[in-house]
Amino acid sequence: MTVFLGLLAAQFVSSMSNTIIANAMPVIVAQIGGNAVQYTWVVTAGILANTITTSVIGKLADLFDKKKLFIASLILFATASILSGASQTANQLIASRVLQGIGMGMMITLTTVIMATIVSPRERGKYNGYMAATMAVSTVGGPLIGGLIVDSLGWQWCFWIPVPFVVIVMFVVGHQLKVPTVHEGKAHVDFLGIALIGAAAASLLIWISSEGRDFTIGSPISIALIAIFIVSTALFIFVESRATEPLIPLYLFRNRTIVLSLVAFIAQGMAQFSMAVFLGQYFQYGRSYTPTASGLMTLPLMLTMMAASTIVGRRTTATGYWKRYVMGGLSAMVIGMLMFWPVTATTSLVYIGVAMAILGGGMGAMNTLMVAIQNLVGLNIMGVTTSTAMFFRTLAGALGIQLLGRVYQSHVSNDIVSKLGSMPTSSGGTGELDFAALPDPVETVVREAYGTELGMVFLVMAGFALAGLIAVAFIKGTSLRSSIDLDQVKKIVADEETIIEGTSLDINDDGSPTR
Repeated sequence: MTVFLGLLAAQFVSSMSNTIIANAMPVIVAQIGGNAVQYTWVVTAGILANTITTSVIGKLADLFDKKKLFIASLILFATASILSGASQTANQLIASRVLQGIGMGMMITLTTVIMATIVSPRERGKYNGYMAATMAVSTVGGPLIGGLIVDSLGWQWCFWIPVPFVVIVMFVVGHQLKVPTVHEGKAHVDFLGIALIGAAAASLLIWISSEGRDFTIGSPISIALIAIFIVSTALFIFVESRATEPLIPLYLFRNRTIVLSLVAFIAQGMAQFSMAVFLGQYFQYGRSYTPTASGLMTLPLMLTMMAASTIVGRRTTATGYWKRYVMGGLSAMVIGMLMFWPVTATTSLVYIGVAMAILGGGMGAMNTLMVAIQNLVGLNIMGVTTSTAMFFRTLAGALGIQLLGRVYQSHVSNDIVSKLGSMPTSSGGTGELDFAALPDPVETVVREAYGTELGMVFLVMAGFALAGLIAVAFIKGTSLRSSIDLDQVKKIVADEETIIEGTSLDINDDGSPTR
């Protein structure tokens, strides 16, 4: 339990660092300067580094000492957090956020991998519920915590607050954590695969975040980014099919449960990473609430997500079954998202609270899906399997913020232009509207647009959640095994899906091994 609490603390501060600066950015830019592009990249740089790191660290955890890697991630994260708070220019902050993003990706992934290594899948349901609840509080509560810190201590403490907790975790892990070594023999690091997946993810995220704002779709830089993504992705698949220790083993995608689960993870990533961003915009821009009040408004989402994660995790451990909870969670997500479709700037806060509560409960209930994937693999590829799922979820979240943001802003702009004839030009140097500088009639129109057009964002998310629900419906609802012992792992009940033991095992279309 000491180790587990240490892992929870690490996961909390690393996940919170993704969203804690959401309400602090206007203050940060006002004090250290920066243009609209730099403003965006302070946030995007951390997410991009986090996404790429997630795809890599799981495989490294299978090859090297997990405890040493985890301690290294804590040191890197703490150092980057100190540098971020001490930044004097926007470019310094962006560079520090890249380092912090790498540390975040390592910490979040390794906490999940370490728990999967020392706890059996069935017992992991309970612990995974606690970890998912922690992620919910840190992700959704980050903007609220950030708003309180900015108002009381200053924006620098958004980066410095986690450092003492990281030092404590480092002490606990160094003295208490014992992780079994699985890999034997010489480790072969897939450096070429790392470079290619980094190039593919970076080019895609940069193109989606900047196209239409910094360059047009037919411009040379746009074409170059698209070409880099396509070529890097094709080369990555080719390299992985021949690598001795592939970064993402392609045979994982020949297992039906894993492929269909990834569809659900994409839906979860879209929702989990986007909620705080767009609800924050709705309450601040559409309803005129302060950053702190906007964070408090999301409490129904956070509380039900935390409660559902904990309860469903314990029920999964008690029963050994997971599918019923994931199906119920995705169904609740679809209902909650559709409830936002008619929301406007004057919709009852009680109605919005109920919609958030249903949505949060659904997101919390489906968190047990990770255990279902880990149930299919042996310890020697536990890291790479976990990080593959987390990579798709994180990438979907990063892409979702950009894509859904484009949808939101497009509909808001169309609404404003239809009423005013053009967009207001007043801004505070960050590319965002300065509401205080707008005439009252114009401000009313702008706020109504932000309040009314939120429904379109949730309608798109509901489509992704529905796709995830359909995908999970076709997954076989296996029971969770109660041992992490490799000898017992090989004794599989005939009517359940085959456990993938490692790179020497090929999987047929029906999930059975070829050798």
